[in-house]
Amino acid sequence: RDIRTYISIGKERTDHIYIRSGVKQGDPMSPLLFNLAMDPLLCKLAKEGEGFHHVGWKIMAMAFADDLVLLSDSWEGMCHNIRIVEAFCELTGLRTQGEK
Repeated sequence: RDIRTYISIGKERTDHIYIRSGVKQGDPMSPLLFNLAMDPLLCKLAKEGEGFHHVGWKIMAMAFADDLVLLSDSWEGMCHNIRIVEAFCELTGLRTQGEK
């Protein structure tokens, strides 16, 4: 694959930048690949996470597209859930954008 891009500012643009890894943004496979990558994390959170309790339900996380929201009834529970995510990221090489 010869995937490349460039940065354009006004009428100026950089030389081509070659993209050597990842899935091109907008690729039809992106959502499926992301779901496949995230499913083990969501299963781990469902099994071991400390979630938010509401009307008989326990919710640890909500995921949509490429966003993940963690939920918990307590600060300690949230810290536990974050540790699960951090361990998952360390194993898989995925990264989070917590400030987003």
